Amino acid sequence: MKKLLLYITCIITLSACHTKSTQPITDSAAVYTVPDDQAITKAVHDTYASLTFKKGDTPNYDSIKTHFIPQAQLISCRSDTARVTTINQFVYLFRSFVEADTVYAYSEKEVFGKTEQFGKIAERISTYKAVANSKKKDIAETGVNSFQLIKTPTGWKVSSIIWDVEKKGLKVPGYYLGK
Repeated sequence: MKKLLLYITCIITLSACHTKSTQPITDSAAVYTVPDDQAITKAVHDTYASLTFKKGDTPNYDSIKTHFIPQAQLISCRSDTARVTTINQFVYLFRSFVEADTVYAYSEKEVFGKTEQFGKIAERISTYKAVANSKKKDIAETGVNSFQLIKTPTGWKVSSIIWDVEKKGLKVPGYYLGK
């Protein structure tokens, strides 16, 4: 009798724990939408646009900094060792690249991107194509940027970018091209 009573108690307890929810699932990956996707995407595209200039124009180096928080870090993984720079160092290096290689036009734009956001933090994986036209030679590259952004009182700002480029043995996979 004790065994029967114990058995019935266990079944009732297990049944009570296994209830079917009538509430719709709203936080699954299948239905999640990024709340500020348009604003975050615009912040990334504006960052690319700040680097871009056409033949006959000169880059506006000061405008590049407006898309970043002052403490931003930019990390290039194009070589064997990651190169970490501040936003001021990055702008200096970009200017040196433009002037030393006599770059007369530069374009960098996103070809595919995906955003994730939680509250005031966001990440955008952004596949890009860049072309530098210079008097020495034209340079074209494709790579992947990982933008980390934070929402500030004045909008979304880049807090860091980590990137790598296509090279021998490393091609951008279809996943990062929207395929």
